[in-house]
Amino acid sequence: MGDKKQYHQGHDPKSLALNLATSLLFMLPFGLYFDGENIKMYIAVVAACLLLSLVVPPVGWMRPHPYTDKPGNEPWTKSS
Repeated sequence: MGDKKQYHQGHDPKSLALNLATSLLFMLPFGLYFDGENIKMYIAVVAACLLLSLVVPPVGWMRPHPYTDKPGNEPWTKSS
Protein backbone atom coordinates (compact mmCIF):
# COMPACT_ATOMS: atom_id res chain seq x y z
CA MET A 1 0.00 0.00 0.00
CA GLY A 2 1.08 3.53 -0.67
CA ASP A 3 1.68 6.24 1.87
CA LYS A 4 -1.68 7.64 3.02
CA LYS A 5 -1.99 11.39 3.49
CA GLN A 6 -4.24 12.82 6.14
CA TYR A 7 -7.47 14.29 4.76
CA HIS A 8 -8.32 17.85 5.78
CA GLN A 9 -11.90 18.06 7.08
CA GLY A 10 -12.02 21.86 7.47
CA HIS A 11 -12.70 21.66 11.19
CA ASP A 12 -9.64 23.53 12.36
CA PRO A 13 -10.16 26.56 14.65
CA LYS A 14 -9.33 29.12 11.95
CA SER A 15 -11.89 27.73 9.49
CA LEU A 16 -14.58 27.52 12.16
CA ALA A 17 -13.90 31.08 13.36
CA LEU A 18 -14.05 32.42 9.81
CA ASN A 19 -17.27 30.52 9.11
CA LEU A 20 -18.88 31.95 12.26
CA ALA A 21 -17.72 35.50 11.50
CA THR A 22 -18.92 35.47 7.90
CA SER A 23 -22.25 33.91 8.90
CA LEU A 24 -22.80 36.70 11.43
CA LEU A 25 -21.75 39.29 8.84
CA PHE A 26 -24.35 37.87 6.44
CA MET A 27 -27.08 38.00 9.11
CA LEU A 28 -26.17 41.53 10.28
CA PRO A 29 -28.48 43.45 7.86
CA PHE A 30 -31.44 41.32 8.93
CA GLY A 31 -30.73 41.96 12.60
CA LEU A 32 -30.39 45.68 11.97
CA TYR A 33 -33.64 45.77 10.01
CA PHE A 34 -35.74 43.88 12.54
CA ASP A 35 -34.19 45.29 15.74
CA GLY A 36 -32.99 48.83 15.16
CA GLU A 37 -32.59 49.60 18.87
CA ASN A 38 -29.48 47.43 19.27
CA ILE A 39 -27.56 48.48 16.17
CA LYS A 40 -24.29 49.21 17.98
CA MET A 41 -24.36 45.90 19.84
CA TYR A 42 -24.90 43.88 16.65
CA ILE A 43 -22.10 45.70 14.83
CA ALA A 44 -19.78 45.24 17.83
CA VAL A 45 -20.46 41.49 17.97
CA VAL A 46 -19.74 41.07 14.25
CA ALA A 47 -16.57 43.20 14.49
CA ALA A 48 -15.37 41.22 17.53
CA CYS A 49 -15.93 37.91 15.72
CA LEU A 50 -14.07 39.17 12.65
CA LEU A 51 -11.14 40.34 14.80
CA LEU A 52 -11.15 37.04 16.68
CA SER A 53 -11.00 35.13 13.41
CA LEU A 54 -7.90 37.12 12.44
CA VAL A 55 -5.95 36.21 15.60
CA VAL A 56 -6.85 32.52 15.68
CA PRO A 57 -3.78 30.53 14.55
CA PRO A 58 -2.48 30.74 11.89
CA VAL A 59 -2.64 34.48 12.48
CA GLY A 60 -3.78 36.48 9.47
CA TRP A 61 -6.55 36.65 6.93
CA MET A 62 -5.82 33.44 5.03
CA ARG A 63 -7.77 30.26 5.66
CA PRO A 64 -5.54 27.17 6.06
CA HIS A 65 -5.48 24.87 3.06
CA PRO A 66 -3.51 21.73 2.21
CA TYR A 67 -1.79 23.12 -0.91
CA THR A 68 -0.22 26.21 0.63
CA ASP A 69 3.28 27.49 -0.10
CA LYS A 70 3.44 29.36 3.18
CA PRO A 71 4.83 27.47 6.18
CA GLY A 72 2.47 27.37 9.13
CA ASN A 73 -0.65 27.79 6.99
CA GLU A 74 -1.34 24.07 6.73
CA PRO A 75 -4.65 22.81 8.16
CA TRP A 76 -4.81 20.61 11.21
CA THR A 77 -5.21 16.99 10.26
CA LYS A 78 -7.06 14.28 12.11
CA SER A 79 -4.53 11.94 13.68
CA SER A 80 -5.32 8.25 13.50
